[in-house]
Amino acid sequence: MAYGLYRYEPAFTTAMDTVLGLMGQTGERLYRLWSSGARLRTVAEVHPLLFAVCHALSETVRDRGLRPGAVLGQSVGELVAAVQTGVLPLTDAVRLVAVQAEALAGAPAGGALAVAAAPPAVSPFLRGGTVVAASNGPGQTIVSGSEFGLAATRRALEGAGLTWMRVQVPAGLHGPLVAEACRDTLPAFEESAYTIPHTPLLSGCAGGRPEPERAVDPEFWALQPSRPVLLDAALAQLTTVGALLCAEVGPGHGLAVQARRHGHRAVSLLDGCMGAPHEERDRLRQALDCLVLGDPTERAPRADDGPRASVAWLRPPGGGSA
Repeated sequence: MAYGLYRYEPAFTTAMDTVLGLMGQTGERLYRLWSSGARLRTVAEVHPLLFAVCHALSETVRDRGLRPGAVLGQSVGELVAAVQTGVLPLTDAVRLVAVQAEALAGAPAGGALAVAAAPPAVSPFLRGGTVVAASNGPGQTIVSGSEFGLAATRRALEGAGLTWMRVQVPAGLHGPLVAEACRDTLPAFEESAYTIPHTPLLSGCAGGRPEPERAVDPEFWALQPSRPVLLDAALAQLTTVGALLCAEVGPGHGLAVQARRHGHRAVSLLDGCMGAPHEERDRLRQALDCLVLGDPTERAPRADDGPRASVAWLRPPGGGSA
């Protein structure tokens, strides 16, 4: 997950070192796992490392002179968006990510499925407490729940002829399985001071731009991992902030695909690249060139050659966006 950029991209390296350093001994352990190429299996590993990588990629984009016209976050990417829009300082966000990771690691075991259908077509086949965790678009719904509930739901979906796939997330996020764990983090979130965003903030949890008072409400941030992601609604609002080009600032391409379905021009910084380190670096350079210069096949004449504003948004682990 983006280790091929470390030590080669100065801004990325500095940002990773900063976040991992703020995590103390946990950061040292995560660095060893990350650098070894070992598969991350638990929410205690995935959650903070994904935050660090997404923050570092965001800083890499800024290092190229680009400033976002808006930032859309979902799942752990919500806290990265909070940093990038000035709602939270990085030190507070790192502390809260660690609190979240510990709490979610103690939640009942669960997982998620991606279903190739809209929520209304999926809901009749949910079983055993499984719920709609994310509404990504007409062709993708994420459901989460216990392993028992997911097994029963899979059978019902197959009986209805609906296509599904397992999402590689290490918990039953965005559903009732993690609700109590999220409530337990509220005191930690209440210790932080929040600021009205200086850059338009869009939230997967809010389904678009949260009201100013909600953007500074600790409960809004603390309970996000237990609430459904309304990505489809949030993507529909991108045009209201005048986005020129969307950038998926994370280790995949699922959200760029969804953005294109809304008619937005979109590029993913790593495009789900899982090859050799040099392939990650090549993909990043191509994506950054697209952001700075624009797509040469769509580019219109402009009076200036300055960097374009872009929308950055972030994704959670696995192939599903939940």
